[in-house]
Amino acid sequence: MAVTRDGSDDHTLAHDMIEVHGRAADTVARSNARSAALAGQIGRAKSWIRVLAIIQQRQANKSQS
Repeated sequence: MAVTRDGSDDHTLAHDMIEVHGRAADTVARSNARSAALAGQIGRAKSWIRVLAIIQQRQANKSQS
């Protein structure tokens, strides 16, 4: 996954994952990060961790509303 400096691709992916997976989006992102790390794909794992953080922030904001 190509990521721009402003992280817009991460935000788009996080949004899409929430749309598809709903409340389980964070679990899916965490699993993807773990799988990438175990496969030695450190850059991809870091990208998934950024996406996970965005998903968790959006979920927290939504629950506060």
